[in-house]
Amino acid sequence: MSDECAWDPEWWRKPKALSLERKRRARAASALARPGDAFLIVTEGTVTEPGYLDLLVHELQLPAIRIKVQPGGASDPRHVIRTAEREAKEQVRKARKGILGLNEPPKFDHVWAVVDTDVAVREGFWNDVQQLAKGRKVKLAHSTPCFEYWLLLHVVGFTTRADLVDGETAKSAVKHALGREYSTNEQVAKEAIAIFISNWPEAVGHAERVRRYHESAATRVPANPSTEVDRLARAMNDSALEHLRRLQP
Repeated sequence: MSDECAWDPEWWRKPKALSLERKRRARAASALARPGDAFLIVTEGTVTEPGYLDLLVHELQLPAIRIKVQPGGASDPRHVIRTAEREAKEQVRKARKGILGLNEPPKFDHVWAVVDTDVAVREGFWNDVQQLAKGRKVKLAHSTPCFEYWLLLHVVGFTTRADLVDGETAKSAVKHALGREYSTNEQVAKEAIAIFISNWPEAVGHAERVRRYHESAATRVPANPSTEVDRLARAMNDSALEHLRRLQP
């Protein structure tokens, strides 16, 4: 038998390597961020949201120097968006002047505003919020009625309960689900957030399922209840080193 006709016991290695490479490229193409990307995340809340996001940064072992989380300074989504735009431009200005701190990114690859929709919808300016974010190139991680619905998905799982009509009812629902005190008081919120954070990958899945539910029902946007914070969590996950990610694209 000639060498050309000899059976190669390792014949499968090359096709397998090509298949793995195709899958790797597909995952990279669908990812919401790249490893090492820099984030600016401005929040409407001053306690719960920053505390949660700081813990998520720690969970994913992201370099804190590349993830800036800060409150927006006012409980109004429009102000949060303008703050995000201003801070993003300020980072670029500092880079041009050479006055950035050690290892600070010269620009933010992703600029997000974490906001609630309840007041904006009730007072009729939610469309203005969306248009402002689009015009200022700020991504919205919004929750309806508020951020507490995102937290609720960590402890009760999938839910589209219709009684979460405003922020207060959502906070009450979180308190009931936890079976303990919950509020935006700094100490109380800090203790509660530590309970939520371990379930964040499951919460992402629940939020995505809720989105599909509302899409199939043709629910008016922003659907109550719903959240887009899972998209931000996925983007942060995708920016982590591969072996540290909790979700695949």
